[in-house]
Amino acid sequence: MATPQTLLDGTFARRLERLQLVSRKRLIGQGQGDRRSLRKGSSLEFADYRHYVEGDDPARVDWNIYSRTDTLFVRLYEEEEVLNVHLLVDASRSMDWGEPSKLRYARRLAAALGYVALNASNRLYVWPLHASSGSYGPVWGRGRAGAMLNFVEEFKPAQIATPVVYGGHASPPDLDQSLASFTNRSSGLVVLFSDLLSPTWEKALSRLASRSSEVVVMHTLSPQELRPALGGDVRLIDRESGAAVSVTLNNDAIRLYGQRLADWRRTIESFCARHGMGYVPVDTAMPLESLVFDVLRRRGVVH
Repeated sequence: MATPQTLLDGTFARRLERLQLVSRKRLIGQGQGDRRSLRKGSSLEFADYRHYVEGDDPARVDWNIYSRTDTLFVRLYEEEEVLNVHLLVDASRSMDWGEPSKLRYARRLAAALGYVALNASNRLYVWPLHASSGSYGPVWGRGRAGAMLNFVEEFKPAQIATPVVYGGHASPPDLDQSLASFTNRSSGLVVLFSDLLSPTWEKALSRLASRSSEVVVMHTLSPQELRPALGGDVRLIDRESGAAVSVTLNNDAIRLYGQRLADWRRTIESFCARHGMGYVPVDTAMPLESLVFDVLRRRGVVH
């Protein structure tokens, strides 16, 4: 079984430490971070304390409290802001498919962006969707990276004991319904990792756009979905519903499939643009390092 450390190897992690997540909006949080508030007219005023975590500036430590309690606390100020980062990982059955697996790739990508967030003292949350696990966070500080990697590696897709049935088959996943577990009450950056193979994808993205300050959609598909090979007569089985259909994968069928796939992806990208959300098409055949350092940089997700 893979270990959590395989999500991010040491060389990759060190390169990630030079990155920051990009927030185009004025996202005011609480606590000590690496961004200055855009509010005007007041000085840096003391707000609260929190426990020291590895990576905090020693100058923020209240040494008077330490001398009395032998515990390290750092001072927080009103005029500093922290970026709240919410990583939403779709763990539906359709994501657990492909070579490489879409879910495995999404875990690694979420781990990479989570590591970037923690390294920059952002406040991080991880929300598995269609999973038996609850959310993880809030956490901040580089010292929490190991626990974050363990959580991202180990959460399990939910096993549906009694699926809703339509037309004799189990119902497909409801992405919008799964977002009910995402109780975002703070402004911040929301990153969704999903193949969007749900009939409610449009409703789900509308829900995110209405409840979140900034959303980036990582539309994750496998090379088998993006570039299917000729296969003659085959029987395709829906991973979510169990529905099956017999098709002939000849040149005409693959060409028509490619056109409809391209139209669908353009529809999603256009929808995201109209609602002020970022859209990143993700091919799991691409090396993760290339995606992060080339594609995400060009798309303005990291810098």
